[in-house]
Amino acid sequence: MLATVQRVSSAEVSVKGLLHSFINKGIVIFICIETTDTIDNVKKMKEKIHTFKILDEGDKTMSSSLKNINEDIMIISQFTLAAITSKGSKASFHKSAKPKDAKLLYDEFVNEFKKEKNKIVEGVFGEYMDVSLTNKGPITFNFKV
Repeated sequence: MLATVQRVSSAEVSVKGLLHSFINKGIVIFICIETTDTIDNVKKMKEKIHTFKILDEGDKTMSSSLKNINEDIMIISQFTLAAITSKGSKASFHKSAKPKDAKLLYDEFVNEFKKEKNKIVEGVFGEYMDVSLTNKGPITFNFKV
């Protein structure tokens, strides 16, 4: 399981020209389910992101986590994070889980975050989306579990 997490001052997702979801201050999680992922990976990734010190607290930079500060979370499925780009001029996605399998674990990942106090919004799984965000910092982290 792979994730790219960006701290944002705002973010929004549109599908077919219509606004689907938006957040103000918080984080955007681009999540990729790989073929070998299990529910255990879901729980580990959620806990890693939820407790990782990515947020500012007062004048202390990156000193707190989503567990301690109630900021918004946008979760977007992005299978391209598992792209293999080392050979040729076209990406291979054979490490990305098939959509049916990925959807089950993606939903579980979202549900794990919904157990917390943060506002949770999503993109639309499997849809072509326009994602706009204002990266704050810029601060971006990549995770693998």
